[in-house]
Amino acid sequence: MTETKDSNSLHKYSVEVVPPTVLATPNLVARAESDEIHWWQPSWRDSLRFVGYRWIFLTPAVGLVALSVWFWFDRGIGYLILFLGIKLLIVTTAIALSLAGYVVRRAVKAKTEPFCIFCGYNLTCLPDHYRCPECGRPYTWDLVAEYRRDPRWFVERWQAGRELPEPTRPFASGKVRRRNRAKDGTE
Repeated sequence: MTETKDSNSLHKYSVEVVPPTVLATPNLVARAESDEIHWWQPSWRDSLRFVGYRWIFLTPAVGLVALSVWFWFDRGIGYLILFLGIKLLIVTTAIALSLAGYVVRRAVKAKTEPFCIFCGYNLTCLPDHYRCPECGRPYTWDLVAEYRRDPRWFVERWQAGRELPEPTRPFASGKVRRRNRAKDGTE
């Protein structure tokens, strides 16, 4: 880690700040209990552009599917599938899911124009803190930028925020009182 001096006599580091600064929070998306939110995801055609040479990682999964189909016609191959076992299935499934997540993140980041995170509508030439003309949901540029970083993580944070109590609803806090205390002196 190298340290450099700025003209303002502040120290700056040449390493990336981890975790990155949060531009917006998913809590800015309105919490509507009756309305299920559908988040924009790139189409298969958009995603396939970013697979590239990585399709080679899917060959074990395709081979395992071919062996499974062959098993239905020739029961003798079943012992080979049993020998290869569940471990190969787990590894190939993990590789396929990781590749799918990577491709979706790349496709979302590659979309250079601002877009609605709910319907994918192009928001070029529209002001900040406005409503999408296509779906009618409010958006901000910071919210779009945060979604663009990692859409799956954004959606997971939003879903976790929905499980929290309403900020205006009071809740009880304090020491938990137990009826039966431990006999060894611990609480």
